Amino acid sequence: MKMRRLRNKWALLSLALLGVVMAILFFQVTFGLLFILVNGLIIYILAVLRLRKRLWPYRLIGGAYLIFAVTFAGVEGYILKEAYDETGNLSEDYGAVLILGAGLKGEEPSKTLLSRLATGVEVLKIREDLPVVVSGGQGPGESISEAKAMGRHLIAHRIDESRIIYEDASTNTYENMLYSRRVLEDSGLKEGKVLIVTNDFHLARSKMLARDVGLDASGYAAPTPWFVRANYYIREYFAMVKTFLLGRGTLDG
Repeated sequence: MKMRRLRNKWALLSLALLGVVMAILFFQVTFGLLFILVNGLIIYILAVLRLRKRLWPYRLIGGAYLIFAVTFAGVEGYILKEAYDETGNLSEDYGAVLILGAGLKGEEPSKTLLSRLATGVEVLKIREDLPVVVSGGQGPGESISEAKAMGRHLIAHRIDESRIIYEDASTNTYENMLYSRRVLEDSGLKEGKVLIVTNDFHLARSKMLARDVGLDASGYAAPTPWFVRANYYIREYFAMVKTFLLGRGTLDG
């Protein structure tokens, strides 16, 4: 009877793992889905070790996984706090607005970038006194720089072209901040706080990297499209850890 129960538990765990693998095969593979798969695999391994009473590897892997779970909860809590608490007061004394790039398809902004641009347009129509830096270089699958595409979008939405400053060399968030600081200095705008417009999940790291390069910055959150929200928040955990360790990040959204 005991052996039968053990076999039944093993069969259920195997079916659960098979279900996750099938989900990967039949649905689009995303960073968030891979994260779920890896976590499912670890839990599966821990369950098997527990059933087989392999206590030493169970404790070793379980302890490491517990540490990961605690850090994940802590970092995600910080990201969420910044995402929902940080929306800059538009009446503050800013020197410029900074809109961060988020990918193109050919020449067309991604849905994530469109949300940043929509929020940026709202801000710029309220603060007509402020110039705006559009920051983003040209990446794989992009026909033009993100900065150029962003500038086109702003002009199409009646933002005066004379207000737009282009930073078209950056390839990640650290470079967004570093190169934007340089173009602001070159434009005689090195004084004053910068209002960063980016997606909610991206605000914590953006402000951290802005401080690293000497920018006095506040944030203004653009909403993240619901169908990619979980994926980006999970992905941002790893980018934040990399930033904590190295001071700059390459996992961008």
